[in-house]
Amino acid sequence: MKSVREISATPVPRPAAGRARCRQCGTRFTRKRAAQVFCGPNCRKRAADASTPRKTASELGKRASGGGQLGTKGKKFPDGPPKTPAELAAEAAQAADQRRRERERRNYSGLYFQWDYSKLKSIRGCRRSARDESAGVTLTVSPDGQQVGRKGLNRCASVWACPVCEAVIRGVRASDADKAITEHVRRGGMVLFVTFTVRHWSSHDLEDLIRVQVREVWKGLLQGRKWARSEAGNLRNRLGVVGTIRVIEVTVGQVNGWHPHLHVAVLLGGEQDPKPKKLKKGVQGPRQQWDPTVRRYFTPDAEDLDAFEAEWKAAWIDGVTAANPDFRPSARDGVDFQRVYTVKDAAAVGKYISKVQGTDVTSDWSVGAELAMSHVKQARGGNMKAMDILFRLAALRGGQVADELPGWGSIDQLLALWAEYELTTKGGQNMAWSEGLKRAYDIGTEDDQDAADRQAVDAEDAGTQLDRLIHVSARTQLEIGRKRVMVEVNEAARDAVKRDADPVIAVRAVLALVGIDSMGVWELSHDADEAKWKAAAENAGDRASETDNARARRRDQEATDLKQARGDRKRLVWKTVTDVSKH
Repeated sequence: MKSVREISATPVPRPAAGRARCRQCGTRFTRKRAAQVFCGPNCRKRAADASTPRKTASELGKRASGGGQLGTKGKKFPDGPPKTPAELAAEAAQAADQRRRERERRNYSGLYFQWDYSKLKSIRGCRRSARDESAGVTLTVSPDGQQVGRKGLNRCASVWACPVCEAVIRGVRASDADKAITEHVRRGGMVLFVTFTVRHWSSHDLEDLIRVQVREVWKGLLQGRKWARSEAGNLRNRLGVVGTIRVIEVTVGQVNGWHPHLHVAVLLGGEQDPKPKKLKKGVQGPRQQWDPTVRRYFTPDAEDLDAFEAEWKAAWIDGVTAANPDFRPSARDGVDFQRVYTVKDAAAVGKYISKVQGTDVTSDWSVGAELAMSHVKQARGGNMKAMDILFRLAALRGGQVADELPGWGSIDQLLALWAEYELTTKGGQNMAWSEGLKRAYDIGTEDDQDAADRQAVDAEDAGTQLDRLIHVSARTQLEIGRKRVMVEVNEAARDAVKRDADPVIAVRAVLALVGIDSMGVWELSHDADEAKWKAAAENAGDRASETDNARARRRDQEATDLKQARGDRKRLVWKTVTDVSKH
């Protein structure tokens, strides 16, 4: 055996003369690349693959099946087969039903809170008791178990402060606004979506902000028609203004206070017959009926649109400044114009116009949705919508932790804000259509939006000839309201019809669980139901109505409550902000 010294002394054999070759493919290298081993990455990869031992069939099968030891990245179970369209549709329907249940529970939780704390008599009694003691209430359930109504309940039909009535009304409004705006664009017109705002601070009252915007500036902007008598000619006729849809959105900021603002959809690009001139005061004669049908559609000229936007912007800023200099809007943010030309964007605007106050709008996200569906996003700067105040109040009263809820404010602060909001907005018109616009697109029969809202609430509980009918006595309904189980009764009736079971037994079972006598619940035929409500209509004149003295006392109390709510808001909500501003 050779020693280490002998081995180290042995000369190393030199490579054979000639150029080096690639170890994989044998290609000769040039002298500049003589130090390389492989001619390229492909040969290097092939050599590496050749040196790696091949996996056995069992190992390959184990890898394909997703098996592996715990802690590895391999899947333990293989993915299932792709879902069929029917399965996907069933999952979507189940998810939609779950969202509906959550919305209904949230809305009724807000209504339960209103029963105890609202300053308005109509809302304290909304859906709580029967209008007629002898007729009671009829629970209507659709054949598919999706819709449940209650005929004969007292209802407030408030789109401002009642979360349950508001959901019904806005559903109808969404359909009407979407139909008018979408149909207008589909026929060849265009829509101008305008947002009007004013400057506001925490010291401003909500009533002053709404009055200046709606009753003074906006009303004067339409009635004065300064923009219709432009120096360059009749700009209104050149643009083809068919009508407007205006809504009020109210939010409240943690720093700058109340922020009511207007959203207006202006329908342009349509030619109509001129309106007949009104008779002079004192002159007798038949009133001419105006036909608002649009005769021709066109795309307005870009220069006229620019002139229209400039004139309305100047008129809004000047009008607000004249009404109250503290509210003077900025030239940049006071008025925002968005032009809508496509049907998809028009549909997004229609939904937004009708649902700005709500929080449950679902729509395809598009360019129009980006401009019109901003309420879906998280509000900036700690802003809350009006209904967010009520839902946070109801959750806090229910024992939920404040930090786990959206929005801001303690119970005392939110009570002051909500009282001022509902008392200020009472009787106000949240949504307004211009004259003849509904008739131009065959939408309902009521130009008065308040009357249309009342019709929508009444129609919700009317039902159809295919519905299952359940009679609930007035006393039983009163107990259902007192125990706060309106949603549970609705769900029991729905689920029973979906299972093709008896809904009367299901409703009685729910009432028995909460200790309510269910003898006042039984199934009703359509003929018996019709006879019951016919008798109730004949006895409607015998109901006691509010006297003039009682109405005057109620209004005086509401005025006192509003004054107290404003004081509480200034004392509790923005006290820190006021103190900081003094220093």
